[in-house]
Amino acid sequence: MPTLNDRLKNYNIILASQSPRRREILKMLGVDFKVVVKDTDETFPPELQGGAIPEHIAVLKASAFDSELQSMPDNTIIIASDTIVYIDNKVIGKPKGREDAIKMLKTLSGRCHHVLTGVCIKTKDRQRSFFAESKVWFRELSDDEIIYYVDNYRPFDKAGAYAVQEWIGAAAIAKIEGSYYNVMGLPSQMLYNELLKFIS
Repeated sequence: MPTLNDRLKNYNIILASQSPRRREILKMLGVDFKVVVKDTDETFPPELQGGAIPEHIAVLKASAFDSELQSMPDNTIIIASDTIVYIDNKVIGKPKGREDAIKMLKTLSGRCHHVLTGVCIKTKDRQRSFFAESKVWFRELSDDEIIYYVDNYRPFDKAGAYAVQEWIGAAAIAKIEGSYYNVMGLPSQMLYNELLKFIS
């Protein structure tokens, strides 16, 4: 039976993300792709909760290619995604600066939060969207540890003000339930399976 990698050789894959972590994960899956990013309004209806939020935003990101897809080869597949940190039924986005990052990590310290990634796979005539959820437990962090991480790693472009593959992941994350790669920004195993189904 052909692998996903063999099948995808017949497709033109576009990753709609600037995230180096998503690029790294997609490369690990052996997928050949190019990166094309469009500015997208990432607001969402206030009634949306949990995984429906990043899934909605991923669909918006993929839909930004609607007009261009009509003139692209039929074998073009857009992969768009969005990741949020979710705690107390609220979205924790990217910090606005140093103090905001410190405040976010104090909120996560000693608690469990949810990392939710929405993904949309799209061609010119069909699409499939889904989301993955991982639970992440932080041990109690001291103020000095939080300040050390923020000042040395400057996680201002990361949801929740942290990246699991950095110092804080090794030193402070006590447990992850669900996909590690989802916490990085792309649920690799789920995406692999969904791509298989999508092109079958």
